[in-house]
Amino acid sequence: MARSPEAQLEHETDRLYGLPLNEFVPARDELAKRLRDQGQRELADEVKGLRKPPVAAWVANRLARERELDVQRLLNAGEALTKAQAGAASGDSPEAFAEARRDEQRALERLAAEARETIAGEGIGAAALERVLQTLRAASLTSDGRELLKRGRLSEELEPPGFEAISGLAGTTTKPQRRAKAKRQDERQAALDDARQRVKDARSEERDLMKKARVAEREAERARKTADERREAAARALAEAEEAGKERRQAEAQLEKLR
Repeated sequence: MARSPEAQLEHETDRLYGLPLNEFVPARDELAKRLRDQGQRELADEVKGLRKPPVAAWVANRLARERELDVQRLLNAGEALTKAQAGAASGDSPEAFAEARRDEQRALERLAAEARETIAGEGIGAAALERVLQTLRAASLTSDGRELLKRGRLSEELEPPGFEAISGLAGTTTKPQRRAKAKRQDERQAALDDARQRVKDARSEERDLMKKARVAEREAERARKTADERREAAARALAEAEEAGKERRQAEAQLEKLR
């Protein structure tokens, strides 16, 4: 049974967030172009707007795919911790909160070991581990975060909410904070896009210069061969002239005798 365009898009989006980090943007742009060529401009625009995840989010997404059971344990612990925190704020026994915290810590420890292997295997700096764990924990503490992590679709690094946010007394971040964070992300993305463009331009210029250098080398080689050939021709002509001079002198001597 053929998938609907929306279902196909969901499938393709899952595939994008499961790709190696350096393949995300080319694959996203290729998918957007394909959808646009098929006349599905709205879906193409939606795909084009998908953000490339930063390193910490990418590692978390990979763990969600490769360590599904451990991630599910963290999600369960995060949900239980949120409920227990809300209960503690209402005067309930703190035992549930303490147990949920222990479950969270055990899940994070297991995932930390896997994250270290992933980071080392990909040649990522060890400093990224702290951001990975922070993102994992933050995702587990909100319903939206749990859904995104479960599907391996995190597109940004997350920060765990504070005590008030967990207990439901406030949002995870204020609107100004979200705007500031979005601005920082946009600026970082713009800087990345600018750096990629500079690399692309530099590579293009390098290719052009290398092509010119090879043409110049071929022309220099042809000129060298031409010069060598002309020197050889000059040497032959000189030798022939010397031989002709010798024959002339012999003929002159013979003529003198005959006189």
